This record gives sequence, structure tokens and C-alpha cells, in this order.
Amino acid sequence: MTEQNDHQFVLVIWADAHAGDGHWATLDEDDKEEHLVETVGMLIAEAEGGKPNHATVAQSKSPDGFYDHVIHIPRGMVRSVVFLQRFTKPLDCDTPPV
Repeated sequence: MTEQNDHQFVLVIWADAHAGDGHWATLDEDDKEEHLVETVGMLIAEAEGGKPNHATVAQSKSPDGFYDHVIHIPRGMVRSVVFLQRFTKPLDCDTPPV
């Protein structure tokens, strides 16, 4: 495996902080549930530059080690982490997806 592919791919489900409607209003009594968000990407360990006490997830990494679309999710907001398996079969680019 090359350095570019050394990271675990994960699905992180986390509770997002959210704002109301952005204007003067009464508080919505029905707004009691967490707003869960799903983020998929490469998990970046703290030893590899991930932010301490956070789940650091990057969408992309270049061959020269630059990351793109990085999100730092506070560990207290993480509800679950699913480690994803790599798809190892060759892709048939001539066949349209089902």
C-alpha cells in the first residue's frame, strides 16, 4: 500500500451544533433532537497531524501529502465511527452503474 492510501476510511456520525432561524422568534419546543451529520473520509490520527481530542477526517490527500476538505469533530460530539473496507475488485468503467 502506498503512503497515499495508509489511512483508514471511516463513516463518522456526529451531533452538529446548529442555530435557529436567524431572526427573532420563539424557541421551537419540538427542536429537542440532535442534528446528526454523516461524514465520510480518511481518519487522520493525532500523530499524523490530527487535532487533539477530535476526530479529524479528510476528504482527499495528494501524493505529496497535502490534505483537502478537512473537518475536526470534537470527540464529545461523535456518536459512532464505522470503519469502512476498501473495494478491491477492478472497476469496469465501460459498464454503467446499476
